[in-house]
Amino acid sequence: MYGLPVNFDGALLIGQIREMVCFVQYQIYLHFDEEITITIEGSFSYQSEGDISMPVRESDPMKLLGISISEVRGDTNGTLNLTFSNGETLKIYDDSQQYDSYRITYNDNDIIV
Repeated sequence: MYGLPVNFDGALLIGQIREMVCFVQYQIYLHFDEEITITIEGSFSYQSEGDISMPVRESDPMKLLGISISEVRGDTNGTLNLTFSNGETLKIYDDSQQYDSYRITYNDNDIIV
């Protein structure tokens, strides 16, 4: 909806370990150490699976628990690409004109996409 900020610096996510995943009907919360949370409200894809849309009934990204982020890339279309230390990739898409697609929360700050 809003896209990633032009000055988005994904370095704040590098090295973060995924500690917890919480699911509700139309949201997925990815909790990392250092109190960083990514809330997914739109579509995402996992390296070995196809696109996944809400509501989610099952998910392979839970396999990434305890794995750290090794690379972060934000595309101009708002897609957030997270590569984990085991080589697997999670892409979170900015695919709605009407609703928030995802949110990154850290240190009392929010990046809403």
